[in-house]
Amino acid sequence: MKIKASLKKILPITWVEWIRRHRVYRELRDSGRRESAVFARAYATPDGHDRIQLESLLIFYIHQIEKGFSFDKYQYGRGKNALQNIADLSRRLKEVDPTWAVNPVRADMVLALGEYRRRHVEAGMDITYMTELFDSSTNVDIDIASKKEYPNIEISIDEKKDNDSVSFRDLGERRHAIRSYSDEPVRRDELEKAIAMSLRTPSVCNRQPARVRIFTDKQQIQKALKIQGGFGGYNLPPALILVTADLRAFMGANEHNEGYVDGGLFAMSLLYSLEACKLAACPLNTMFNVDAERETRDLLDIPENEVFIMYIAVGHFRKMSKICRSQRYGLNHILIN
Repeated sequence: MKIKASLKKILPITWVEWIRRHRVYRELRDSGRRESAVFARAYATPDGHDRIQLESLLIFYIHQIEKGFSFDKYQYGRGKNALQNIADLSRRLKEVDPTWAVNPVRADMVLALGEYRRRHVEAGMDITYMTELFDSSTNVDIDIASKKEYPNIEISIDEKKDNDSVSFRDLGERRHAIRSYSDEPVRRDELEKAIAMSLRTPSVCNRQPARVRIFTDKQQIQKALKIQGGFGGYNLPPALILVTADLRAFMGANEHNEGYVDGGLFAMSLLYSLEACKLAACPLNTMFNVDAERETRDLLDIPENEVFIMYIAVGHFRKMSKICRSQRYGLNHILIN
């Protein structure tokens, strides 16, 4: 320690800072390699054989089918690629999961495919392409499900009247991703109220890196969501919020991922705040590739020192809103010990 202190006194400040920065760059490079290797071994690859990986992929494609049920106008024939993936993944999961018959993901799959089948059969459409994908047992279960009432979730605006006074538990149960909105414009002061309610979000050492931008220009929103690519089939939201995190708030290589933690916490607080303010909202991912990130930064004037956390589409509730059912795991799946 004495040698280090002596060197600091002898060397110019610029050299000391250069050494520090060089050490940080080296640590970032090493941690990047290490994190990339861990992720590459763990993530849900299409050819994976791990149960959790396969379930995650299956849930993703089931959700694609479920989203179609929330459109204002149902798009018959939509989701054929998702159906193929669901059939393939369900076969593979059956091989690796001894409890597949009672797996809640399977139950969710059967319900969604039953509703898909019912809608197409009632419209007089040929579903041979669907039945050929699944084995006889699964087709029987899908057929049975198609004759039952699908548990669609429709939300009435009347259910939101006391959102500003209910318990947090009730507010959390009420919050759903709403993708369709009334024609009523969203005022900036309504959004600022929700953002202000989120300012007490926990932050590492109180550094508060979250940054929020509000967009209401229709052309700008349309261009941003076209790049984002996950809002197809729905009308444009009246407002689009972007949450980012400013990396200048952090102090070393060990904190290089902290922006996503702080930013994610703030975004979740904001979603609850919007719900409490009786505004409908839907989080939209900003997991961009290099080209999409560059286009978005140019379009919305986002500096490189801010990392993307998420978009939030916002509007006023309709009298009735359709949402995705999105079955959730139970406590026994989430709680490890």
